[in-house]
Amino acid sequence: MNDVAKNPSQRGALLAVVLTVFIDLLGFGIVIPLLPIYSEAYGADEISLGLLFASFSAMQLIFAPFWGRLSDRFGRRPILIGGLLGTSAAYVLFGLARGMPMLFASRLLAGFFGANVPTAQAYIADITTPENRAKGMGLIGAAFGLGFTFGPLIGGELVGVGMGVPGFVAAGLSLVAAFVGFRLLIEPKTHAPNRVTRIFGFETVSDALRQPRIGVVILLYFLAILSFSGFESMFIRFGLARFPQSFGMDTSVGKATMDQIMASAPIAGRYMFFIGLMAALVQGGLIRRLVPRFGETKLIIFGPLALGIAMTLIGIASTWHFVLAACVLMPFGFGVNNPSLNSLLSRTTPPDRQGAFLGLNQSMGSLARVVGPMVGAAAFEYLNPGAPFLLAGFVLGVATFMALIYHRHFGSEFSH
Repeated sequence: MNDVAKNPSQRGALLAVVLTVFIDLLGFGIVIPLLPIYSEAYGADEISLGLLFASFSAMQLIFAPFWGRLSDRFGRRPILIGGLLGTSAAYVLFGLARGMPMLFASRLLAGFFGANVPTAQAYIADITTPENRAKGMGLIGAAFGLGFTFGPLIGGELVGVGMGVPGFVAAGLSLVAAFVGFRLLIEPKTHAPNRVTRIFGFETVSDALRQPRIGVVILLYFLAILSFSGFESMFIRFGLARFPQSFGMDTSVGKATMDQIMASAPIAGRYMFFIGLMAALVQGGLIRRLVPRFGETKLIIFGPLALGIAMTLIGIASTWHFVLAACVLMPFGFGVNNPSLNSLLSRTTPPDRQGAFLGLNQSMGSLARVVGPMVGAAAFEYLNPGAPFLLAGFVLGVATFMALIYHRHFGSEFSH
């Protein structure tokens, strides 16, 4: 981290915020894969399960900009710590849940307090130079990826101990993250609180739409998350339909039952684990070598291009080897795309509005996570199993073209 932060005290703060994000996302990763199991135990139908997944992202869609503006006005440290305490309370409610109403309440509460990632990104923007911004964002992305990668493995083991145990462990991890933040995080000296920022309102959205350097970056982030969330939600169903033997089934399964999905989930989890781990390694290590050599505006061309090729390979795959090749290529595209986009966004945003715009970006990512699975499911249902991935490949092709135009217009402004 010596080449990312400006001085020793900031390097300590950088380590603290990265550790805080990792612990928080570890708890998040423990809970998320268990939602289908819990909802099945409480007799929920597929619509209720879909709404349960969407409830968290819907709350982030609404409140992420709010928390970002709040951190601009009152500081990063109190918002980070307060969000972790609120998240801990949400996980306690999850552990106590004995029916769908309490599950919904816990996910809504967790979504409301889920301001940690954009606030952490704003913190990184405050303590890094523009030239090192992508490296710092990469560390946040790596912490996010590693927490979400190892969390499901831990959650799968804990649920065998007791239904409420994963929620209580996740709550404890959030409390540990809050304690780490309380002891080690200091408010960045470079952050000048914006006391005139409106806490509620749509001025951030209108500002983004008026400034192509900001608006295009947010749109590119939306398209990448839209495509990847569709992949995540359809991967098991695609595998069961096209390559059942690779998912432990003897024959093709067009309309999978919950039991079949649950039986195949561990196999899919291994592929997701590989993709998440590789993406985290790219964001945490490789990105620091790529940014000085190529710059962010070139990397945001490569990111969606690699992702688009990977999605297309899956969509046209005639053998499982094509799918495996895509799973190798995918984390490189995802790993360079997100930190580069977040770096560009923070470099084009006024210093006193970092939280607002990064919160807006997170909000658009949440919207993509709501829309992506629905679009993917519709393409799977009404076209064919490969259609969600071919559609994602097309969307990412459009994103690649947009990124190429962005580089030609603004690339010289961000040269290292």
